[in-house]
Amino acid sequence: MTRVLVVLAITASLGGLFLWGLLRGSPDREVESARLNRQVISFDLPLYPRFQGTFGPTLNLATELNDKPVIVNFWATWCGPCYDEAPHLQAAWQRYQDDVLIIGVQTQDRGKRVEGEAFLDRFGITFPNVIDDDSRVSIDYGLFGVPETFFVRRDGTLLYKHTGPITLDKLEEKIAELTAS
Repeated sequence: MTRVLVVLAITASLGGLFLWGLLRGSPDREVESARLNRQVISFDLPLYPRFQGTFGPTLNLATELNDKPVIVNFWATWCGPCYDEAPHLQAAWQRYQDDVLIIGVQTQDRGKRVEGEAFLDRFGITFPNVIDDDSRVSIDYGLFGVPETFFVRRDGTLLYKHTGPITLDKLEEKIAELTAS
């Protein structure tokens, strides 16, 4: 009888923890980056062919920062929340492309270029997207997972890091901060 009570108590405790985890709120959270207000690490990654006519075969972050602030969004084809945020990123790009450059970085997705092309097609993505096949850039940026979005000032310093799927409202709020600085 004692064993049954112990098993029931443990099961109830674990069930309570699981329920608390589910009900504690949105997966989006403020996870500060150690690079906040410091220089971000530049990268030079291959572009998807559809963007090469404008940017060349690779995109270099340091070069692009000379023109305007940059939003760097890390995504993967297996990431459900990435599908949720893609329309918001495209809408922000259509509205603010004269003010900021949005760069998509497909990462943690080795060898999935065909699937990446399908992802871009599905959402009609027109902002440049690069391929981080070996996930080095995601490691350099200290990703917890995907999606994550980094807002980089024109001088190359990190204004803000967003962990989890981003909304159009949050994009617009941070774009206003980027363009004001």
